Order: sequence, then structure tokens, then C-alpha cells
Amino acid sequence: MKRVWKSRGEQAGNFLDQVLLRRGVASAPEREIFFNPKYEQSFDPFLLKDMEKAVERVVRAVEKEEKITIYADYDADAVTAAAVLLRFFEQAGFKNADCYIPDRFSEGYGMNVESVETLRERGTNLIITVDCGINALEPVMKASQLGIDVVVTDHHRLTGPLPNACAVVNQHRPDDEYPFKDLTGVGVAFKLVQALAGRMKIKAGWEKWLLDLVAIGTVADCQSLLSENRVFVKWGLQVMKKTRWPGLAKLIEVAGVPRGALDTYKIGFVIAPRINAAGRIEHANLALELLLTNDESRAAELAAKLDDLNRLRQQQTEGVLSEAREQIAQDSGKKILLAAGQDWPKGIVGLVAGRLTEEFSRPVLILEKGVEEATGSARSVGEFNIIEAISRSKEILVRYGGHPQAAGFTLRTEHIELFRQNLLKYADEFLNEEDLSPVLYYDAEIKLPDITGDLVETLEKFEPFGLGNPRPRFRINNLAPRNAAKIGQDGRHLRMYAGDFSCVGFSLGFWADKMQTSGQVDIICEPQYNEWNGQKNIQLKIVDLNFSTSPASGTLPRPGEGWGEVEP
Repeated sequence: MKRVWKSRGEQAGNFLDQVLLRRGVASAPEREIFFNPKYEQSFDPFLLKDMEKAVERVVRAVEKEEKITIYADYDADAVTAAAVLLRFFEQAGFKNADCYIPDRFSEGYGMNVESVETLRERGTNLIITVDCGINALEPVMKASQLGIDVVVTDHHRLTGPLPNACAVVNQHRPDDEYPFKDLTGVGVAFKLVQALAGRMKIKAGWEKWLLDLVAIGTVADCQSLLSENRVFVKWGLQVMKKTRWPGLAKLIEVAGVPRGALDTYKIGFVIAPRINAAGRIEHANLALELLLTNDESRAAELAAKLDDLNRLRQQQTEGVLSEAREQIAQDSGKKILLAAGQDWPKGIVGLVAGRLTEEFSRPVLILEKGVEEATGSARSVGEFNIIEAISRSKEILVRYGGHPQAAGFTLRTEHIELFRQNLLKYADEFLNEEDLSPVLYYDAEIKLPDITGDLVETLEKFEPFGLGNPRPRFRINNLAPRNAAKIGQDGRHLRMYAGDFSCVGFSLGFWADKMQTSGQVDIICEPQYNEWNGQKNIQLKIVDLNFSTSPASGTLPRPGEGWGEVEP
């Protein structure tokens, strides 16, 4: 499969300026904020619509000792959001708060009428939703009928009218003018904490100790790491290195991550999967208890449990991945791919959808097919809005929700084929073939002499990396590689030398033989430091490469003409 190489924008001016412009950083003040994000740069929480109403209702509940229940989803974003609010109430000395997380397997996503009735029996007076609730019209109405007030905090897109809650805090409300639209569920919950902290007797600045939880949920939910999220994650990583929460400390230890090595990669691929594993395999209450316990022994026990569940999750994922891939391969030429299977664990269909989306460069939907209902998860590519595509079948959907890039849904099993046909019709109308070609973006074209210690030092300051702020990538043309060789136990990886630099390409070892008899190559790479045996040297991490498609003058091919290969 060939990947198209594309610049993120027009090539003009200083290449470092280009990298910053790709991230919306143009002026000197914007550059200062980007490289030195401060907590004080986060926006006033009361800019969010209904925040004043939410604070007033929560403060009244605290003053009257009413019972507050946090109603959360079961993923890392929601679990950390619940932990943020409960840790805040703990610090405020309010003890009449608990949490309800629905069972993924028996209840499904979001609020449901039965759970609201259960909470009424438990004496709940106020429900605060986190990472859910924006489309829970019937459950919120039921709560009102039972005398329970609801404060919705969510970041998902609306699929209909606003629920009739006493407050709805969501930056995606049509009438909301909050300046940053990429807050996560935990981000919105933290904005509520910021607002409450100013009204309740909390030590000024204490809420910053919660930023480690905010960072985990934000990275796990794959939202943009620019603007306010950059502030939260940047300082959340610092807080995480000295976290006050015994369970999180034990989880980091069990995962084998040195505190000094914590970064967004470790959060996204090491810490968050272990938190998510609880809800995927058993129940998310295990992960929430881990983040809330103050008992060192229980923290160690729970951390070990989540580590075991994560290994089981990995095994199950590989099994379903193999079966789903076999189904999808038969339809790989279609614009949208769907696979369904009986007894596929509901907790891992989203992971499988994500993996197959990357593999086939198509939107992928994976469903667990029950006798009466099928529950599925979807992932998209490019700018294709998967939640909009799904909504075209709303008359046959039991429930659905999510983002333009990821969504969940439930429908009757008998309607799966009709659902598939509706998706294909929508894709024929709105999904172009060129959008389905695997694209590898780079920030700027540079030459080897441009790579200096000063440049790499500056690039390191772009951290934390993530969606909206990926590690900067550069294209270098017409390199004459030396000593190209396969490395690694199975020879899967590539090492070569260009100029004074060592270059490493993971999973590109098959290129070593190709370069023995050929000339120049073009590469897309990430310049970074490599430390080994106490020495720190610049290394080029090759993301992709191809034999040079431009003459020695360095002229680039027309946009879209360059490509690289992916190992078959």
C-alpha cells in the first residue's frame, strides 16, 4: 500500500515558522504562550453556558447535605472525570457524594431510566453527569419526575434538543460561546471544579493537584492538545510525577514507567489502557476505586488487578481483530467497512475498529451481535464525520452518540444489513476516494545542514505531543544513504547513515536490501535526541522513505505526487 506524502500547508518562509503556523501559532505572544503555557492561561469557567446555574445547584446541595451522585461513563475520560469531582468533594469535606457507572455489558453507554430509578431508591437528590448526558432526554425527564435534579457536564455532540436539566454544561451547545471547543469529559468536569473552588472554602490553587487525572482523561480521549488542553496536559504531567493519589502511583509503578519518563505516549499507550481495561473486561468501578483509594495496600492490589485485566484485554483484542479482519477483507474495496460477530466482547470492539481503520484506511464499524440487539463502535478517517453518517439511520437506532471521528451505537440485530446499506449510500455522497488514500503529512521541507542541536532543543519544547500538535516531521530530499542494514532480532528495522546522522526506521528493515543497488532517497523524519551509554546525539527517526522522485536540485513533485511504501 502506498502512502501519499503531503505538506500540512504551503511552503513559505522559515521552516520553523511553518511548523508553528501549522499549530495556529503566528504572533510573538502566541509563541510565548505555546512554549510557556501557564495554568493561569486557562479560560474563565463561567464563560461556559449554564456554569453559574450548575455551581448554584451544587453549592446548594452541599450546604443542605443533599446526596450527590456522579453519573459517569466507563472509559478513562469519564472515570478520571468522576475521580476529579469526588476528590474535590473529599477536599471540601463533603462526604455525601458517590458515583454510579453503568455496566457496559448489561446497561450500555450513558444514562438510562432504570439507573435513575435505582438512584432515587438510594436517596440521590442531585445527579452530576460526566462525559455523558447531553442526549439523555428520557432519563433526565424521568429524574425530574422522581424529584432528582440533574446537572449535565459533557463534551459530546448533540443529536437532538437539550435535555431538560437544571444546568447543561457543554461547549458544543449551539448557544455556547466558550473560546475552546475541544475540552474532554474530564476537562468539562474540571472546569466545574474550578468554578466551585471559587465559591467553596478550598485553598487557592489546590485544584491543580487534580491535573494529573485531567491529563490522563484528555490524552486518552484523543482530543486536541492545543490551547487549554495543552495547559492541562503540560502541567498534569508535572503533577503526575509527584501525584498525591496512591492508586495512580501504584499503577505507574506496576506499568514499569519511571516517573521521569512520563509523557503523552506513556499516558496514551501504557497508563490509560490499564484504566480502560476495567470497564472493557469487568467493571469500571475497579478503576475508579483505584483513583480514589487512600489505602496503600488496596492501591497495590487494584493496580495489579488492572494490569492483569489489561493483558486479558490484549489477548481478546487480537482474537476479535483476526475474525473481523477476515470479514472486512472481503469488502475492502468499499468506502465504509463493517464487521459483526457473536460473542465478541463489547468492551473491545472500539479498539478493533481503531486498529482496522488504520490498516485499511477506511471508516470501520465493529458490532457485537446479540440475539435481539447489536452494539457497535465506529472509527473514522480524515475529515469524514462518522457520527453524521450513523445519524442517517436514526430511525432504526436504539441509541447512538459520539464525535465526528469516533462513535458508539446500538440497533436491532435484524437491521444490521439495512444500517450497512445506509452507511454506504452516505459514503458514496460525502466520502471521496482521494480521502481514503493513506496520507502521511509533514510540516516542512528542510536540508541536512538545517538539523542542529538548537533545532532539536526547540522541537523538544513542542511537547506535550498529541492530536493537533504531533511531533514535528520534516521531508528531506535526495539523501545518499550509507551502510543501510537491518537491525533488531528479526531484522525488522532499518539503520542507515546520512551525512553525520544515524537514521533509524522502525518496521522499515525491508528497505535495507533495496538501497544496496540504488541511489538517492527522500525521507520523512523526526529529528530527536537519542541517549545511549551516557552520550546524547541527534538521531533521525525515519517515518517513511522512497527513492528520490525529484532531481538533485531539490525540486519537490507537485502536491500529492510524492509517496512512500508501507511493508506489504
